[in-house]
Amino acid sequence: MKLLLIVPALTLVIPAFSQNFIHSGHVDIGIGYEDKAFDLHVHQGEPVNKEFAPGEAVFAIGSASAGISPGGAFTSFLGTTGTPVWVLPSTENSQLPFLGFGTEELTASDWSGNITLSLKAVSGPGTFSIWGTSGFGAPEVKMTTANGIADDDRLLLVAGSHGHYTLGFSAPGDYLVTLKASGTHLIDGLRTSDPATYRFQVIPEPSTWALALTGAGVSALAFHRRWPKGRGF
Repeated sequence: MKLLLIVPALTLVIPAFSQNFIHSGHVDIGIGYEDKAFDLHVHQGEPVNKEFAPGEAVFAIGSASAGISPGGAFTSFLGTTGTPVWVLPSTENSQLPFLGFGTEELTASDWSGNITLSLKAVSGPGTFSIWGTSGFGAPEVKMTTANGIADDDRLLLVAGSHGHYTLGFSAPGDYLVTLKASGTHLIDGLRTSDPATYRFQVIPEPSTWALALTGAGVSALAFHRRWPKGRGF
């Protein structure tokens, strides 16, 4: 018999063994093109050089990402000043994945205009956003679910290039982010990829986990004490 332990406000996810957790190092959401079709994948550059299908990798975002919204121009997608947020910065932090968006596998001369990476769906406990920064330090929002998902939730990428943006999450937990790529190939015409879903696991502060797990232990003990005597698993 399996024991199902339900703890309020806590979901413990046991990942499939086929998933690869990426906690740090340089890694890209990569866009390739093969047999007249886009290939969306994950390319890990550090500490090892590997490539995964979107569903085979998990971007594990640790407690070093925890912060607060500065408010001001960030209020519309991160919340008012002091609102807790979890952020993957566009600059490298050795305790977090250094996530980029790469089209280096595409030959620039094969494409007319930009490659568009569009946000199609997000499942998770909070809002998801991607933004860049202007020369004056103001955020330039590229994607956000704070006001729903629209056609302008997208990144415009140059074929044969590589870039970094800042990603933000308004709550800890698991997020499934679905993206699609499109672009005009000079020979094959307009091409659009199948949707690709990427998983981000935003981990709360260790003290939060300790408190939650303490609660889980108490609940488990109470559950055990209520179990009828003489009945096995």
